[in-house]
Amino acid sequence: MSSDSISFYRDLPIFSDFESVTELANYTKLPESWHIVAADVQDSTGAIRDGHYKAVNVVGVSVITAITNLTDPYTIPSMFGGDGATLCIPTSLVPRAREALIATRRMAIKQFNLNLRIGIVPVDVVRRAGHEVLLAKHRMSEHFTQVAFAGGGVEYAESLIKDDKTGKAYRLENEEESSNADYSGLECRWDNVPSQHGETISLIVKVLASSTEEQAKLYNEIIAKVKQIYGDDNSCRPVQIDALNLTNNSWKLSHESKVRTFSREKNKTLNYWLFIRMQIFFGRIFMAFNMKVAGFNWGNYKKDVVSNTDFKKFDGTLREVISGTPEQREKLDSYLNNRYSKRECVYGIHVSDSALVTCMINNRDGEHYHFVDGADGGYAMAATNMKQQLKSLVASV
Repeated sequence: MSSDSISFYRDLPIFSDFESVTELANYTKLPESWHIVAADVQDSTGAIRDGHYKAVNVVGVSVITAITNLTDPYTIPSMFGGDGATLCIPTSLVPRAREALIATRRMAIKQFNLNLRIGIVPVDVVRRAGHEVLLAKHRMSEHFTQVAFAGGGVEYAESLIKDDKTGKAYRLENEEESSNADYSGLECRWDNVPSQHGETISLIVKVLASSTEEQAKLYNEIIAKVKQIYGDDNSCRPVQIDALNLTNNSWKLSHESKVRTFSREKNKTLNYWLFIRMQIFFGRIFMAFNMKVAGFNWGNYKKDVVSNTDFKKFDGTLREVISGTPEQREKLDSYLNNRYSKRECVYGIHVSDSALVTCMINNRDGEHYHFVDGADGGYAMAATNMKQQLKSLVASV
């Protein structure tokens, strides 16, 4: 494999048990010539409090869509973070990725009045600072594999870009009007998905142990505890077939339209709006009557949507969106608070009544991926709570 091989990620071995994200033996070093792309909406918590949580989510997914549309999506590791995204790209893709990212930043400002902070950091910069970028692949379903990150390198790259001083060397901030991006496949047509058990939580947990062995041990215990409290995947998935409904809400549909028609003429914007409405109308009929159209059985689509969601992931921090009861959350909060009091971890939990789903469609016959967050800005608000805990620990030293 060459150092810049586009097939590096596609050819990584895949493990099936989510618990295996804590085992470093499952991880592989990112090739030396690759780069880390990190993006986040600046002051996302303020935007969410002002009611723009859906815009924050769709901008984060737009980053992933813009990059994966440059190549085979299976070759690019990407992770949705609620108010942003993280990806890894080879050097050969950097020039086109820069253009797509600059265009996406411009789109976020003009369409949603959101400032998208984006940067590209060479992996050798991360390694010279004493961090590593390790990747693994976890199978979520037959058609969907989720990247896992370890080694602290991705987190370090994100911190570089967020810092106004260090970020200048890596951040993309110009506004080249000639830049463009392809957002084909991005869709945002599901209504909020109500919890099957009463509430949906967005959970973020960061272990504070210094040694990799102790980190793995603690994450293993925490993942096992979450499973013990909430049950298996089928019991706690935030997206269920019976709760999936296509929306007719014009405000919700406008987010997809704003992204997909950015820089288009006015008549094409109207045409796309009508196209969405037509697809929703026929999609409801096809799914309701299990119709087979163009060789595809629409009766299977919702089942595939449920399977192809990224409701749990690991990037050196545990992130999950879970459906459960208030009693289950109280048990989890008590358990994690005990760990926090021992300085073993910091965590954030945001509670809502539903999940928000933003989609990236390669093809509807299996290869479609669905990015899940708690409604009302779940991950971003949980991260804010976690950061407050971390500040409290630092202040008490």
